[in-house]
Amino acid sequence: MNLGKWIKIKDEEYAREHPANFTTHLNYVRCFNQLSKNLGLNCKINITNKIKETKDLTKKIHLIELIFENLQEEHKLILGNPSFAEICIPWIAVKSYYLIFNLLLIIKYLITSDKNSFNSSHYNILKEFKTYLKKNDLNFTRVEFNEIYIGRSVLKWKAKPHANIKIINPDLKERFFQIIKILMKYCIEEFKRKEKINTLNCKKGKDFLNKANINVCEFFYWYRIKSNYRDLEFLDKGIDDDQFLDFYQNYFELTENFYIAYKNLINELSIKRLGKKIL
Repeated sequence: MNLGKWIKIKDEEYAREHPANFTTHLNYVRCFNQLSKNLGLNCKINITNKIKETKDLTKKIHLIELIFENLQEEHKLILGNPSFAEICIPWIAVKSYYLIFNLLLIIKYLITSDKNSFNSSHYNILKEFKTYLKKNDLNFTRVEFNEIYIGRSVLKWKAKPHANIKIINPDLKERFFQIIKILMKYCIEEFKRKEKINTLNCKKGKDFLNKANINVCEFFYWYRIKSNYRDLEFLDKGIDDDQFLDFYQNYFELTENFYIAYKNLINELSIKRLGKKIL
């Protein structure tokens, strides 16, 4: 039996034994975790003037430390008791997002030195972060993480049949685009919900597709939305403890990868602004 046929058989066997919805999202988290290993984020903006540490900054630093400490403690508990992962999966999506959100607020503050940075909305901080990436003021050490993808173009991407549930030797490039596509899907769902429309064939919908854009770093935001307000519908019945543990472990590592990248940038910026590391 050749390798290709063996892989196909093993993937089909795995698909029969594991819910397709769960497997799809587990694959996305695994892929994103793998791609974000040793991730770095660089700032090309020339920063020279000093600022003073504010109460808002101190509060955000403390909040970040508390959230990350909580995630670490929870992770240790789950490693000792894998069945606990099932309960914690919806919450790690929420905790991870708020960790990332507050890190982005500090990055914005250290770049702009504007105290109003801490009042930024969830939508605006992501929009501004994508603007930094587009202008190359900020850039990740992985090129694809810097790309901003337009809605209409994303919808034209076609994946191979069952590629989303492939387990063995996945094409990471294809899987990366699957992640972008699911994030755009969530973005479209949210737009239709807010506008109270069922289709994008109207002028409002077409205009949205021409303007809407997505970056892979919005993963945390959209998975928080799904967890907070829509439930993680892919958490089907028939998933065993090892699978929940696998999902949680990859989500935790993914979060940690971004935490380290953002933390390192914050410390670089804070040395310039405050003369010291703050995280």
